Amino acid sequence: ASTVCVQSAEFIPISSLLLQSLRLVSPEQALKELGLTEHHLRFTCSVTIQDSHKDQETLNRIYSHLKSILKDYSIQHLPDGSVMVESILIKISAPSEDQGTKVILVSWSYQDEELGSYLTTLLRKGLPQSTT
Repeated sequence: ASTVCVQSAEFIPISSLLLQSLRLVSPEQALKELGLTEHHLRFTCSVTIQDSHKDQETLNRIYSHLKSILKDYSIQHLPDGSVMVESILIKISAPSEDQGTKVILVSWSYQDEELGSYLTTLLRKGLPQSTT
């Protein structure tokens, strides 16, 4: 992705000329030149699924299910129990009063909108009865 950075116009009253330079730079370069810091926008979606397993076992099942479907993606089971698919974080929300219901949180950045939406849709369909 590229960003167009327009430098401020310089007015030269003597000759009544408007000098303006326009150049194409990377988003990182544009932010640096403008003295700005990048703002990261993340989206979080909650998905309610029916699953009577303990939270950690549900996350293990999610991990296995995603590994079997998304073979070309980097999928990690993190030490805190959450699951990462590329840069998308999947974890279980605070325990529900109903032990058979789990609220799964799926969080992604703007750049990963397509994959984040796909994972949300996939989880809404539920987990298979037995995942190996």
